Amino acid sequence: MNQTVTINISGIVFHIDVDAYEELKKYLNKIKSYFKNSEESEEIMADIEARIAELFSEKITSDNQVIQSKDVEEVITIMGKPEQYIDEDETKEDEPKRESFSSDQKTYSSEKKLFRDPDDRMIGGVAAGLAAYLGVEALWLRLFFVVALFVGFGFLLYIILWIVMSEAKTASDKLHMKGEPVNIDNIGKTFKDEADKMSENFKKHGQQYGKKAESAIESFFNFIGQILNGVFKVLGKVFGVVFLLIGTFFLVGFLGMLFGSETIFSITSDGVFSIASNEFFNLIFISDDQFHIAIIGVAITIGLPVIMLIYAGANLLFKVKTHAGVSIGLFVLWVIGIFMCAMVGIRMATELTYNERDTEIGVVKEVVTDTEDDFYIAMTSNDIPGNGILEDKYFSISLDEDSIYFSDIQLRIYESKTDSFEIEIEKDVQGFSRKDVTTKLNQMNYDYYLNNDSILLGNYISTLRHNKIRGQEVNVKLYLPVGKSIYLDRSLRHIINNVANVTDTWDPDMLGKRWVMLEDGLTCLDCDEIEGITTAQLDLIRAYELPVVELNKK
Repeated sequence: MNQTVTINISGIVFHIDVDAYEELKKYLNKIKSYFKNSEESEEIMADIEARIAELFSEKITSDNQVIQSKDVEEVITIMGKPEQYIDEDETKEDEPKRESFSSDQKTYSSEKKLFRDPDDRMIGGVAAGLAAYLGVEALWLRLFFVVALFVGFGFLLYIILWIVMSEAKTASDKLHMKGEPVNIDNIGKTFKDEADKMSENFKKHGQQYGKKAESAIESFFNFIGQILNGVFKVLGKVFGVVFLLIGTFFLVGFLGMLFGSETIFSITSDGVFSIASNEFFNLIFISDDQFHIAIIGVAITIGLPVIMLIYAGANLLFKVKTHAGVSIGLFVLWVIGIFMCAMVGIRMATELTYNERDTEIGVVKEVVTDTEDDFYIAMTSNDIPGNGILEDKYFSISLDEDSIYFSDIQLRIYESKTDSFEIEIEKDVQGFSRKDVTTKLNQMNYDYYLNNDSILLGNYISTLRHNKIRGQEVNVKLYLPVGKSIYLDRSLRHIINNVANVTDTWDPDMLGKRWVMLEDGLTCLDCDEIEGITTAQLDLIRAYELPVVELNKK
């Protein structure tokens, strides 16, 4: 069993094999000796140790908690050995060695990271940092922010970027920002360049500029940034909890709806209605295969965003890391889900291509003559046959062994162009061809009962079960002659739809009252105020008593 020791590198604790520790100690001593004459030796060593700690952290996994000799050797290979570096004043005979090392280092190029660049800043280093990350001149990004400032969003965008982008403070940060290898040579060069730059500033501006003093505007924005950064961290935790709870709730509900429940419940302003899922979907989709493709497509299209919402919450709370390939794979899978839904949608659209609403097919027209002045219209209260699979206040679908029953019926009232009452029953259905629509119309039934002074409308439509749900509906159009009145029974509350009248009374408020058709439109006879008729006409109409009509209801 190998002995291990515990070490602290740049504030991070590692467990390291004894042999690996001796090798690392020897390596760090060589580096310290290499930079012993440099004024920035302590800062250089701190940056080198930070980089080594970063590389060691990448080696630690759930299965490997101890740094081994091979890990140290790999870090040394990436960072480089001190004896491989020379200064510019060294002899030419060492030049080939330098070139050889440099070529090796290219294989360990650093991944670019986004930082604010404090060395090339105009205000906060945002534009310079973005330029280094994107590999463009900082001038172009500064021009962009100037233009954006006049457009209106530039200031806010700059402040947000200032807050979210960290400042490149260490040599490692600056090398990461430029995408250069983070090794001993480059860290040393970074400090040397900064020292040379500082020396030039001393010569040009005096000692008061030896250390850059933060401007008032930078201090202000840094202060605001620190406050907002703290607020955002707290909000991040709050949003993390919210995302996690909402995502989990939707995921459980969605999976339960797809695979665990035989009934779909829907909550509307009218209350709760239920749908038997299997029976309902079989009435929509053409085949079982299409149904299964649709279910899988919907599960992927809706389920993956919900899963990503849960992941976002977990990431905000626990800083969960994932491989980039996982995100790409999930995105590709989501696109496949959308494609599956689109494929089913296109196929379903072909099923609804043709509509025979405005043709004579399926339209029944009857003329009512020799009536009293008042006409009574109501709706049956019969129970809809079959077993209900969708039950709502205004609409329902039920099934029996052979048929489907709908309650999608609408009533409208218009002025008649003749002296007689007219009722027109207009059926509407959709299908994949004209022949298919014609067949569905012929197999679509709607009953009503007509007397000389009354109409009793049926409360459901029926069709054969194999016709499926294809937008079947019935529009009842009643044409009322000028001067004739009508009584609208309260049983019509679910089917009366957008009936025009001179007082702009809402459809539900028109029920339980008499209405007369005048040249200006329907006028209420039982309302407090009546417009559009003379006193003589009003007295004549009100003198007439509405007869009690006995309706034979099925």
